[in-house]
Amino acid sequence: VGLCAHASARAVPRSRVRRCRHGEIGRAAAKKAAGLGFEVVCWSRSLKPGRRTPEGYPVLRLEELLQTTDVVSLHTALTPETHHLINAERLALMKPGAVLVNTARGAVVDTAALAQALCEDKLWGAGLDVFEQEQPFDFDHPIMKAPHTVLSAHAAYWSEESGRELRERAMQAAIDAVQGRVPVDCLNPCVFDSSAR
Repeated sequence: VGLCAHASARAVPRSRVRRCRHGEIGRAAAKKAAGLGFEVVCWSRSLKPGRRTPEGYPVLRLEELLQTTDVVSLHTALTPETHHLINAERLALMKPGAVLVNTARGAVVDTAALAQALCEDKLWGAGLDVFEQEQPFDFDHPIMKAPHTVLSAHAAYWSEESGRELRERAMQAAIDAVQGRVPVDCLNPCVFDSSAR
């Protein structure tokens, strides 16, 4: 989770960061946010509010998170249940000084409602690395004129190191598969089970 202080040089340490979804990317973002001094809390459709994640982060109800969190960082798949998960009604629950970060999937956020909330000062800022309509991008969309908004082309992860790691992991996965081993990041390891063939 990252937040660049923009024009008003807002201080963010000790802020509460909320993660939607508790998958591998969400876990990595939480670890980084905690290392920067954020209090991390999370919500996931698969976790029960009132409990803690294996890492010790409190699990809250979505509405409670939106009402109490300073930085909301989204890390979830796009499914029928998560389409416009963050809509006008839920944006209205957020603090006026809050920031929404979406690096998950564009349609998880109702971008028109987000632009309106930003323009009406109901939300302080947003960072979007994904969009509801990726290609062709609508440069006349209201989000383009919304204040305190950082937009990137689904490449916020990019660095020389991440590019090298991506290539190395892809090559290692190919080597593992050819040699009959299950690759580390394999999502369907059953295809390597010879008894299933």
